[in-house]
Amino acid sequence: MKFKMAEKSLFAALLRSPWWVSFLVMLAVALVAGALLPDPYKVVGMVSGFPFLVIGVIAAWQQRNALSPERLQALTEQARNLGWTDFSSLIEKGFSRQGFVVQRLQNSAADFRLEKNGRITWVSAKRWKAATVGAEHVRDLLQTLEQHEAGSCTLLSLGQLSQAAITLASQNHVDLMGPKPIAQLVHDGLSPQKN
Repeated sequence: MKFKMAEKSLFAALLRSPWWVSFLVMLAVALVAGALLPDPYKVVGMVSGFPFLVIGVIAAWQQRNALSPERLQALTEQARNLGWTDFSSLIEKGFSRQGFVVQRLQNSAADFRLEKNGRITWVSAKRWKAATVGAEHVRDLLQTLEQHEAGSCTLLSLGQLSQAAITLASQNHVDLMGPKPIAQLVHDGLSPQKN
């Protein structure tokens, strides 16, 4: 059985927060315990902040390569200003650097076929800079998925998705990639190839 942390738990919230927040919580627990507990219990109370240290270390490890908000914004703007040829090339490289085998598709609602660990994902990216993406684009992608009777699908968009598109996507388990993951893909696509 795989353990899954509750999404709204304190530890889950701290893992999503900057790493130093957990260290501040640990310090606060230790100071309060040292100031308020009777002498026989002070050490135990102060050590009770140790789990926050562990969470802080885990958060720091996860965030070590995270892009700054300024860099994410710059990459998003860069993606908006690219033409399809350059954008699709960066996305292809980004997915490849994330470990996917990428195949470009022609004459399909999906633009890429990704494969990783035997799992196939169909990706639609051509509407990446459309101001609004409607449910018809999600339907087209779902038809591609049905035709191939396997895998999952993902829709990339820097714009707004209509409520109908969001509802249809959530009902059919279509992954929606917005500005932040697209910026990460562009970053990965621009990164030099590791040897």
